Amino acid sequence: MDTYKDELAPWERRSDHYQKVELGQSLESVKGTLKDQTFEMIQSRIAKANEIIANPKMDASSILELGYDLKSVGEGIYGLKAAFEWGISDVVWQIELNGKYLSESLGDLYKTFKPQVKKLFNDAKAAYGEGSVEEALEKFLELDAEISFDFATHITLGIIYLFHEINKERAGEYFNKALNYVRSTSHYYTAYVLIYNALIKRDFGKIEEAESCTREAMNICSNFTEAMYQNAQYNALLNKPDIVIPLLRKVIKSDIIYCLKIHGEQDFEGIRADIGKLFEEIREEQNRDASNGFKELKKKVISLNESVVKVKDLGYDLPKTFFVESLRDDNNEVELMISRNTIFDAYTAKLFLLPIGKSTQKKKLALKEKCKNLIDELEDKRDSLGRQLFEENKKKPFSRFIMYFVFGQFVAVPVGISFGIPVGIYVAEFVLFALCLIFNLGRSGNSGKEILALEEKKERLYWVMKTIKT
Repeated sequence: MDTYKDELAPWERRSDHYQKVELGQSLESVKGTLKDQTFEMIQSRIAKANEIIANPKMDASSILELGYDLKSVGEGIYGLKAAFEWGISDVVWQIELNGKYLSESLGDLYKTFKPQVKKLFNDAKAAYGEGSVEEALEKFLELDAEISFDFATHITLGIIYLFHEINKERAGEYFNKALNYVRSTSHYYTAYVLIYNALIKRDFGKIEEAESCTREAMNICSNFTEAMYQNAQYNALLNKPDIVIPLLRKVIKSDIIYCLKIHGEQDFEGIRADIGKLFEEIREEQNRDASNGFKELKKKVISLNESVVKVKDLGYDLPKTFFVESLRDDNNEVELMISRNTIFDAYTAKLFLLPIGKSTQKKKLALKEKCKNLIDELEDKRDSLGRQLFEENKKKPFSRFIMYFVFGQFVAVPVGISFGIPVGIYVAEFVLFALCLIFNLGRSGNSGKEILALEEKKERLYWVMKTIKT
């Protein structure tokens, strides 16, 4: 096995797609550049991917969906995951050094020292960020003489000696020194130092020791994806596919871009058959998940639209926002993605379905709330009619009848007299009595029918609301 004691190994050199990522830029510029460069990295690797992983002609908009945002980039190695490469270690450390955790920890640490010591740290950090590596090296060495237990200073010196001075033995000394002080402070940065120790061990041809370092890093920080990936590399070099494959499955689950990294990784050449089988299994899983998700979403959309139609049929004019637009065009696009039968196309199809699913869910909740409000309005109206009818009948059951009959005399008496006394009066009074009775009973009956109609409408709305699954 080749060793690289006095030169950068091929995996430690900056790759073509990361040439613009370098020290000397502001932190925000670094993050923006790194975000853009990761997109170019993904694009270039997709063009070289096999037919299981991705369609080489995958469009840019789909690739953007796979890319890293500024938040991920701002989390250093932990957020970059598959986008991390050793060649950009110094820039990634610039991001880490300015991250919230280290900034607060180091701020508290340097409060206890003289102001000139804190100024020395700030000057050293600024020189490093500006790309003045020689000045930064000088100041951090001076700082190390003042404070022997600042692991951040030790990591910085280790990275400078490894990637700029190409003095790997000295770099190893500073990473070991950092390890002495970081273990009691941070699991993440302990694992961080261990993977650099592993890198140096590998450069010296000590693969078993490199594997041991990364295994310890995984145990200390179980969700550190890049530590898992590197442990898989060393186990592949040791020809242990039974350890490698489960690890690679985990890292791919954490970040799908690892498929591209694994595909181009020379360390896995000895177990390509096992990795090929892994990719086929992942493709099948991704396609199955995308197909099932698509079918389930179509059912939800159809169900929602049917519920909207039922509410409209009850006489309510719902705004268009309650309808989910036709999925015909979207259906075709998603089905085309799934039909390409690649890991990335199926994964992108699932990403494509997410906003539609969220929109459908929001509309369901809104429609359910609308039905509840309509039911409340119907109940209020029903209760109001019931109270009104009760109050009218409570006073005197025949109060309206008597009122109609008394006032009716002003018409019935003159009409009866005109037809002759006493027969005309008898006839007129009988007709008035009958009319008052019919009118009184009819009014109560209409109110009852209206209440029943409201109750029926409420029940139908309630049924619609119950059928809306959220």
